[in-house]
This record gives sequence, structure tokens and C-alpha cells, in this order.
Amino acid sequence: MNNMIITTSRKPSQRTRSFANDLARALNVEYLTRGKTPLREIFEYYDKVIIIEEFKGNPGKLKIYDVLRNRILSMFISIKLQKEVCGERVTNDNGLAVKYTENTKEYCNLFLDYGFEFVEDSDFVMSFEKVKYRNPPTDKNKMVLFSIQFYKNDRKVGPLIRVKSIKTFDKIDVK
Repeated sequence: MNNMIITTSRKPSQRTRSFANDLARALNVEYLTRGKTPLREIFEYYDKVIIIEEFKGNPGKLKIYDVLRNRILSMFISIKLQKEVCGERVTNDNGLAVKYTENTKEYCNLFLDYGFEFVEDSDFVMSFEKVKYRNPPTDKNKMVLFSIQFYKNDRKVGPLIRVKSIKTFDKIDVK
């Protein structure tokens, strides 16, 4: 993933910073502590920018900016950190493979279209999965379209991202 960076809103909570770092380690990209840096300035240096926004102090929205093609992929999310999934920090050093089912293929293709690069033979896998319910769906878990789980050597390592809604916008509007 050349020229991609992860950052957060201006004053992120500790949980949001932890998630940003977990995601950066899983995707093998750089995490930028944003501070007062305006988005306009970040867009000048990077082609792809992932911004994690908050809802009630937790990561609530993931936006993937494709600066060169002037478009945004926006998702409402809920998450589990690496330490909640596997109890340790896990780093991806050798590329990212992808796994998906027929029901999640369109979501995987969206990520490919927004510049995610996957390799064939990596022990680190980004898996697009449909949510499996143990009990009948409630209003809360009905809202999840799909989840993104990261695996290393077939072991769940996180972070887990549950995507509740997904939208695309074809114009980046930075004030």
C-alpha cells in the first residue's frame, strides 16, 4: 500500500488511538498523530488517507480518502482492539492476503477499488465475513452488514471491525 496513511480526528480518545495503531500494524502502514494538522495538508502528501472518527469517545466512523480520484469510502463501525481479540500486539511485516465469501465479495472489491493491495501467500489475512448469529437477530446486531477480521497463521489477531453501513462519495470537500 504505497503512499497510504492512517490518522484520527484532532483530539482522539485513548481507545481511538489504540485502534488506529492496531489497524496501522495490521495493514502495515504508517500512523500519523494528527494534532492540529489540517486535512488539506495531509492530502498534499498522501494519495490514500484513512481517518478514524469518533462517536461518544469510541471509534465510530472509518473514512478512506482516495485523493487522486477525489472520492471517499465512509463506514459506520464498531470495533474490538487487538488486545481484546488475542491479548497481544501483532504486527504484519510481509503483506496482506484477503479472504471473502460470495456474500462479502462486493465489499472486498470496494476495498480493492480504493487502493488496498493484497498478496497471494501471506500468513496475515484480512477476512471479509458475514455476521453469524447465535441467537435470533436483535435490533443491535441486525445492523451489521459484514465484519473485517484479521488473522495471522489462521489465528484471530484483530482488530475486529464490524461495518454497520457503507457509503461512497465522489467529491472530497475539505474546508
